[in-house]
Amino acid sequence: MLRVDKATLGKFGEPELADLINSLGWRSVLPDALDDQQLLLVSGQLRDLLSGQGWDTTQGPGSAALPMSLLLLCKAGFTRQAKGLEIEMVTLHEAMTLLSVTVDREIVNRMLVRPDDAIGPELMQGLKELVLLAKRRP
Repeated sequence: MLRVDKATLGKFGEPELADLINSLGWRSVLPDALDDQQLLLVSGQLRDLLSGQGWDTTQGPGSAALPMSLLLLCKAGFTRQAKGLEIEMVTLHEAMTLLSVTVDREIVNRMLVRPDDAIGPELMQGLKELVLLAKRRP
């Protein structure tokens, strides 16, 4: 049976995400650009957030999943309002669900040694479509 001990994976929170973006740029947070440990950790974080569990503060400062989702939505065309970034919860939930599915797909691709060059572009296209739908909502 396939298993991973989460305790051996380390941490992937806001500080690690910021370091990654600052050193390699925003594309470094696309699922196919993350290393195996980061990918597994963000998969668990997305599952926790989508199931309503939130972030366990014993894991350190902040989950990488939420700021990663917001960054990718902004890169997909979501624009800031005068008051800051205002995203409806339904749009954020849809974006995080899409990201979660894409992350899990990347994990399976790596396990089966089936590289897929289209993961990053497909994710961004899906997020762009979510942004367009969000702009059309009243």
